[in-house]
Amino acid sequence: MTTDILTALESLNELRLTDTETAKAMEVFGYMEKEVAELQGLDTEKTEVMVHCMPMTNVFREDVRVQPFTREELLDGAPERNEDSWVVPRLVK
Repeated sequence: MTTDILTALESLNELRLTDTETAKAMEVFGYMEKEVAELQGLDTEKTEVMVHCMPMTNVFREDVRVQPFTREELLDGAPERNEDSWVVPRLVK
C-alpha cells in the first residue's frame, strides 16, 4: 500500500493521521500484504470450498399467519379511541 492510498482513505473517512499514526498504519498494511502474499502462495487445489468453518443447517418453519390479538383487545389499550380506531393527535396541518 502506498501513502497515496492511505491519504485517499483518510479523506474518504474524514480522518487526519499524525506522522506517527501514518507510519504505524503503513507498517500494519505492509504486514497484511505479506500475509496475503503468503496465503496466495499456498496450494489450495485439493481444499474443499466452505462458507462456514462448522457445518450449518437452516431450520425452517412454516410461515403461518397468526393474529395474536383481537381488534377489541388492541382498542382497549388505546388512550383515546372511536368506534374502530385509535385516535391520535394531528401532526400535519
